[in-house]
Amino acid sequence: MCRLAAYLGKPLLINEVLSKPKDSLIQQSHSAKESTITLNADGFGVGWYKRESSQNPAVYVSPLPAWNDLNLKNISHQVYSSCFFGHVRAAAEGGVNVLNCHPFHYQRWMLMHNGGIGGFKKIRRDLINLLPEELYLHIKGQTDSEHMFALWLHHYLPTKQTLQDMIDAWRKTLKTIEALQANHGVREASYINSVITDGEQMVAVCYSTDPKEALSLHYAAGEQFQHTKNGCHMLPSKGHIESVLIVSEKLTSFESEWHDVPAQHILSVSNHKAIHIVPI
Repeated sequence: MCRLAAYLGKPLLINEVLSKPKDSLIQQSHSAKESTITLNADGFGVGWYKRESSQNPAVYVSPLPAWNDLNLKNISHQVYSSCFFGHVRAAAEGGVNVLNCHPFHYQRWMLMHNGGIGGFKKIRRDLINLLPEELYLHIKGQTDSEHMFALWLHHYLPTKQTLQDMIDAWRKTLKTIEALQANHGVREASYINSVITDGEQMVAVCYSTDPKEALSLHYAAGEQFQHTKNGCHMLPSKGHIESVLIVSEKLTSFESEWHDVPAQHILSVSNHKAIHIVPI
């Protein structure tokens, strides 16, 4: 069950999330605490936005373990971004190769996922048949995550592309997956913790068909996430919120700074950093 971290706020070095916190994303790649799978060594990826040069994200992925990639170490303390994703992978669907590493991107949108779609192999063909040719041809790997991203885009792209449309597209995507699973008699549970962004706003979903279990998803919000002499903190906001972190596993032990996203809920962050949590 992969680990992920998403940031939207004041420009921040991606290293402040990837490696500096006590329980950083790189630390989680070999010692995850909030998962039955502690090793997430089947690749990693980072994606970030530089609006002054492009509306589309820059993405760097590798099938190497995150702790063992010199290029990641070399770039992570140089890249500032107001919006970025980080992901470490424990492969479930699809082999260990660069095409299956998160985050996935299409034009200005980017997605990463922690979990799995129950019975994906059984529903894959029918899911593909729902997609327009352009989105189908854009799929390069074998993961359920990338196919789910294409399905979300199928529901989202024809809309006015507002933040509410991003939320509604998630609801339609999950309902479509449920319908396909019902048609094929799938009994395996789905666990979908996923985040999507266009670089200015962000939507995260915490979804499970297992009535007894859902994957962890947390967020911290404040003035800025910062490395201090006392450790990494989300500094309290002096007025309105300016920075938001969404993570599958808490990066620090300062419990008061972290809030849970409940199961069967969607968290949205607007371009003004307004946070809303609504039921799926």
